[in-house]
Amino acid sequence: MIHDLDDLQLTSEDDEFLEELGRRTLSEGPWTTVAFLVRSRKDPEGPWEGPFLWLHRYQKVAQGWKLVSRFRTTDLQQLNRLKASLEAWSDHINEVR
Repeated sequence: MIHDLDDLQLTSEDDEFLEELGRRTLSEGPWTTVAFLVRSRKDPEGPWEGPFLWLHRYQKVAQGWKLVSRFRTTDLQQLNRLKASLEAWSDHINEVR
């Protein structure tokens, strides 16, 4: 449970060391989506891996914010395919507006 999204600190469930490279709020309200660009390493002296995209969805509850769902890219190739898909769809996205 997170009391305030401004206090959000990312952690890894795999005991990895994380570095947050960027953060963007994609939607706000009772359901909030935050995109994080991160990189990780297995030990303090090991090589960095990534970057990876983490999308987290939070729900506002009485005690604060609860992480409800997440999507995390697992390798750079996956992130590049996502980027290429968004670029390819950009004309269609703009047509809808």
